[in-house]
Amino acid sequence: MRRAACGLTLALVTLLPVTARAGGDWPMFRANPANQASAVLVAGASPAARAWTFDGGGRVFGFEPGMTVWSSPALGVAGGRAVLVAGSYDHNVYAVDAASGERLWSYTTGDGVYSAPVLWNGPAGLVAFAASSDRMLYALDAASGRRLWIYAVADFRPTLGGARLSAPAVGTARGRAAVFFGHWVWDRSLAGNQQEGGVTALDAESGAVLWKRLLGDNELTAPIFVAGGHGGRGGTLYLGSTDGSLAALDADHGEVLWRRTELDAIRSAPAAATAMRPLRLLTASKAGLVRCLDAATGAEAWRYQVGDWVTGSPAVLRVRERDLVVLGSYDRSLYALDVLDGSLVWRTFTRGGIHASPAVAATERGPVVLTSSWDHHLYAVDAKDGAILGKRYTGRPLWDTVGLENSNWSSPVAAVLNGVGMSYVGSYDGKLYALPLAELLDGRGHFERSNLAFWLSFPISLSLVTLVALLLTWRHRRRGPPTASSAAAGA
Repeated sequence: MRRAACGLTLALVTLLPVTARAGGDWPMFRANPANQASAVLVAGASPAARAWTFDGGGRVFGFEPGMTVWSSPALGVAGGRAVLVAGSYDHNVYAVDAASGERLWSYTTGDGVYSAPVLWNGPAGLVAFAASSDRMLYALDAASGRRLWIYAVADFRPTLGGARLSAPAVGTARGRAAVFFGHWVWDRSLAGNQQEGGVTALDAESGAVLWKRLLGDNELTAPIFVAGGHGGRGGTLYLGSTDGSLAALDADHGEVLWRRTELDAIRSAPAAATAMRPLRLLTASKAGLVRCLDAATGAEAWRYQVGDWVTGSPAVLRVRERDLVVLGSYDRSLYALDVLDGSLVWRTFTRGGIHASPAVAATERGPVVLTSSWDHHLYAVDAKDGAILGKRYTGRPLWDTVGLENSNWSSPVAAVLNGVGMSYVGSYDGKLYALPLAELLDGRGHFERSNLAFWLSFPISLSLVTLVALLLTWRHRRRGPPTASSAAAGA
């Protein structure tokens, strides 16, 4: 068993060279610039990893556009325990033991926490950064939930309509650790009617403002941070916007390096093919157009048109000496494209539109792509050929009607926890799910009950009723009409 665990850990490190290091942090929305959403966790204080569900606060609010039930989770190690941190629509940030699902702590904010938290290994230990729609960014001790500092994007005023903050990203600015995040704030007064979108950089240890850059009046995606920039700069931020623009910013000072506009809204963070030179950036929009760009200039290398919206982030991985970009679309398909030329490598169909950003999990059989679909299942797909290896039913939405395209619903993440492959996803049924990859891949996951039996019950019931009716009619005719003597006797 120990040999198999070591082999699986080595496989993850080999297959996913840009994933979070063992026992490390989760510094951005999908863990790394390639958006692989995977980690290797070594946690001696955690019990053996197993399947579990976590309900959270259980407070159900009415659906509104832009909200999610759970944010995408972040994974790390704090106090010797494997920690999963996720934001919730019930205004809380939750931390649970990733191995057992035991609740470790929760922190209540002033509004829904729709964007994904991130984890950073600072001088004092693991820190969780969580952005709430109360226009606040919170820095919390990941081991205890104690608040370290707080930053308000805008001062409170009675006419403040609301705010949406993106998932943060941790990198460096001016030689120090910094946390970057996008904000969108609007005022509903007649005199001050305005919307403001921008990016803020804070000192990760103290919360002091390093710089702030306005980028228009639309909601911004989570940024990704890529170390090493143009012209000797320390790092670069890449992020999209619902006005369709994609921007590259100098991480040291917030200077806009380049900006280009797509055909429709960009709803989620781009991905960087960090192993390629020159560095390439992959992005997709609600127009269904996938683009590969030169990260230094924004020039287009190739494009690929899918059949419907793309609202999740793409992920980049290496399979058989080939760099692939994997992404899902509302046309019920998961695509794998060659990063070099944009050619289609494989396409996998599901029974519902794919809203989620994919995660890349390492298994003994090779890399596996995890994604969630509107058919209420978590899918495991072979990264080599797109074959569906397993799926798991994760429940129906809490509400009868939801705006599919108006919310970035939670996406799955993966980990090798003390040698055991695990998958995690926050479902729109109100629960967080943890499932060992072995169970997902061998078909031991839970499946949605089919409606076939319900519809077949109608002809079966009708056939039974018809049979009884025919039998009664036959018996009645066999007896024949009543005779005169029997009629008189009856009288």
